[in-house]
Amino acid sequence: MYKILSNQPGRLALLVADFITVDDYYNLRPLLDTALHSAPFPRLYWEMEYFRGWQPEELWRDLQFDLTVTADFARIVLVGTAGTLALITPVMQTIFRAERRSFSPDKKPLAWDWFNEVEPALPVRPTS
Repeated sequence: MYKILSNQPGRLALLVADFITVDDYYNLRPLLDTALHSAPFPRLYWEMEYFRGWQPEELWRDLQFDLTVTADFARIVLVGTAGTLALITPVMQTIFRAERRSFSPDKKPLAWDWFNEVEPALPVRPTS
């Protein structure tokens, strides 16, 4: 399940908990697409509470193939425990080339600061 913490042009902040289900995925897809295409420096904030993965487990593979985007996030902020970060980081690395930073739950203010930091004058896209 997920909750939208903030949804502004190019900036999507989500709190995810328990499992991401097929229904969650189909609801999240347009939010991700809109965030990706609504600003030159799109950002994603992904905070996890008691996150346990995907139901069914094959869902992340569907996401990987379905999310063939022409844009990429400039930044992705991941907030969670070591265990939840271990679940999501490989997926984010597979799908997005964005600059990523991970924060523990006690560092949420730093995570929000980095998420909201002012953009540079020109888009900077990570190179692979």
